[in-house]
Amino acid sequence: MKTCLPIFLVVSLLISAPAHAAFYQWTDANGVVHMTDDPRNVPKQYKGKATRIEVREPASTPREAAPEPQSAPAASAADRGAAGVTGGHDEAWWRAQFAELRSELTTVQAARSQKEQQLVELRRRRVIFQRARDRVAVHELEAQVSADDARISDLLNRIAALDLAASKAGVPLEWRQ
Repeated sequence: MKTCLPIFLVVSLLISAPAHAAFYQWTDANGVVHMTDDPRNVPKQYKGKATRIEVREPASTPREAAPEPQSAPAASAADRGAAGVTGGHDEAWWRAQFAELRSELTTVQAARSQKEQQLVELRRRRVIFQRARDRVAVHELEAQVSADDARISDLLNRIAALDLAASKAGVPLEWRQ
């Protein structure tokens, strides 16, 4: 047992940890979305409104690339307004994209919250009884919560990328709701 512990410690140190970062996002009075990695850069009037976005990248699995926004031929503002098309897509498409991503984000966040509550209960039982099946259940649930965290950060990144593409395409703010 004494020789197994140092070997285990060395192996655990050699395994790379997942990379993660935190960003802070807020929307100013003009509707412009800002992001920073330093919370000190958030203006005082937006400190309460700034949301922290966790970005985690698993060390063992390759990260899926965010879908590239489709580029459309440049059109004048009069052409876009007359045709009802902005950035190569109409109002319904932009609204559907934002609604789909936000709906999925809400669903994943709700599921994660329930799993977190189950995890608290399982950890309580684990401390009291120390049953093997409780330990296995805790580890499985922790893995599911970690996967949900990764999915949430991916969805937040996709929403931010879509918002950036919408800004570049001149999509009105009401289409992004």
